[in-house]
Amino acid sequence: MTHNGLSQQHRQQIASNGAEPANGRHASEDAVQDGLKRPASWHTKITNTSSFVVLTKFLGEFFGTATLMFLGCMGCLDGFDNVTTNFSRGVIFGFTVMVVIITFGVVSGAHINPVVSIAAYIYGDLSCMMVLVYFVAQFTGALCGYGLLMGVAPQAYFDQALVGGHGSCVTAPHASLTTGAALAIEFIVTGILIWACCGVWDPRNAKHQDSGPVKFALLVAAISVAAGPATGASMNPARTLAPCVWNNSYHKIWIYFVGPPLAGIIMPIIYKYVFRGEVNSDDELVNPAPAPQEQVCVCVVHNKESQFEKV
Repeated sequence: MTHNGLSQQHRQQIASNGAEPANGRHASEDAVQDGLKRPASWHTKITNTSSFVVLTKFLGEFFGTATLMFLGCMGCLDGFDNVTTNFSRGVIFGFTVMVVIITFGVVSGAHINPVVSIAAYIYGDLSCMMVLVYFVAQFTGALCGYGLLMGVAPQAYFDQALVGGHGSCVTAPHASLTTGAALAIEFIVTGILIWACCGVWDPRNAKHQDSGPVKFALLVAAISVAAGPATGASMNPARTLAPCVWNNSYHKIWIYFVGPPLAGIIMPIIYKYVFRGEVNSDDELVNPAPAPQEQVCVCVVHNKESQFEKV
């Protein structure tokens, strides 16, 4: 008799009938394991479809931009016994970008900015269809993110910001700037951001992507602190539109829908045909050529003059 009380002959008979395999596992165990495999296989079939991939990218950009507006603009809100500064707003937006990149960078590239998506299309890393998908996700995400902030924060804080300026987190040029100067500043700072993105997307940088979120956090913070007092350093039409809509404040909003997009068109063209290079298997420089890759970049900013802030 075996240790479990069955004769060897009986065990062999059970095994030959398929009730117990030769490795000693019961058939019921195999059935359970097979049952566990079926849902995984079904899930894999769904997640591998092109429609599901597009949906996940849409949601990544939607929630990423919403996070940018909610957390970034909350850090720029003068309230809760806290008075913000130009430096504090720049830092909070920079590190909010870092949070978004860490969370959604592998999902959609964490553009959270229509201008970055335009640049990615020109650079050859994003299709025209996906640019439109990203646009919808970014603008709706920005509106929902800022709207959520207004829903949970006291309305008195937003009313006070309208009394002293154009509204909380609303981007507007400083009164001392001419329209041309404000447009130029938005173009230049957005161009700096876009060139940084192009540098990250450059194939020669493929092996140097460590600490990417932290680098972008510092990049955005630097631009925000420098240009925030002048124009709010928006660099992002979606980031500009949401506070304007919710506060019904549209002072020179067209600047932020002309300067940054122009930079998003011109700057990647220059980088692509002047600076970009490809590498072959031997890591030698070869002629530039488009190469699809996922991109990680964002834009934010803020402004304090007259109590405007930006991301």
